[in-house]
Amino acid sequence: MADTVAQSSDLPPSSKLAVIIPARNAAATLAQSLDALFAQISADDEVIVVDDYSTDDTCEVAARFNVKLIKLPRHMGASAARNRGAELTRAPLLFFYDADVVLAPGALARAKAIMSRPEVGAVIGSYDDDPAAATTVSRFKNLAHHHFHQRSRVEATTFWGACGLLRRDLLVAAGGFDDDQRFIGDVELGYRLAARGVRIVLDPALQVKHLKKWTLISLVRTDVLVRAIPWTLLWLKHRRLPSDLNFAADQRAAAMVALALATAIAVAIFRYQAWLVVVLLLATAFWLNRDLYRLFFNKGGLWFAIKGFLLQQLYYLYSLFSVAIGVAIYFARSFTR
Repeated sequence: MADTVAQSSDLPPSSKLAVIIPARNAAATLAQSLDALFAQISADDEVIVVDDYSTDDTCEVAARFNVKLIKLPRHMGASAARNRGAELTRAPLLFFYDADVVLAPGALARAKAIMSRPEVGAVIGSYDDDPAAATTVSRFKNLAHHHFHQRSRVEATTFWGACGLLRRDLLVAAGGFDDDQRFIGDVELGYRLAARGVRIVLDPALQVKHLKKWTLISLVRTDVLVRAIPWTLLWLKHRRLPSDLNFAADQRAAAMVALALATAIAVAIFRYQAWLVVVLLLATAFWLNRDLYRLFFNKGGLWFAIKGFLLQQLYYLYSLFSVAIGVAIYFARSFTR
């Protein structure tokens, strides 16, 4: 990717900012996403939509807007799509933006202001606390993401491709996104940027509304196969475990409590004396994430808070399982090599 960008000589004159949107079967959300974006970009900014071999009307939707549209010859993944978009611009500032999010009013101007500080190499945002889909699982997933980003440190160690700005020269120097990293290419890029000393700022006020509708099956499948297992392999490769977002010390403790709670409930079915342990573990589980459950209560009432609590415990259980699978895969590959 880096050589292609550096050697391109037939690119258009530089704009101040280029928005790069990877889109895969995004016809249902792309128009809303672009409407919010075009309400905030400047006349000298450019928007590049990279269609990752969609089978729906993504290209037709994108063509209704003033964008540079590229269609990949085969399904290559978001990392490759982002690289192809970056290769077609000289803009010094790149805004990576997903096709299923809606930019909050004034968010882009705020992000540009942060990026005007020369010591900042990248800035990332988060989902807002008002997801578009009203289902329980969708609200849980997006509110949990919002919560952990809002409470995280300003100094981030990862990049977020759904809403993140990055200096183009830093992307080139890092070698771009890894085309082979199909699922967490933005996270992997963030690891490399941080290792090079790039300052990545997490701005809690830089927010987007997520339009995706989650089901329990899609949630577990994504968290296990697209997030937890690839992320575990990344940790082991770089020998560095994250210590922020939902990997903070209290979240590791909460995962252990969830495992103990599940075990205690199983035991209590046969030994009633164990119910006291269950009650104590329930109280501990609530206390460790009391701010998250307060958010659930404020947004959906007591019943939603209870369901959110149960989904969060389930999340910890399958995440621990996924970490174990990731470790096994890593050492199996090492042994094979």
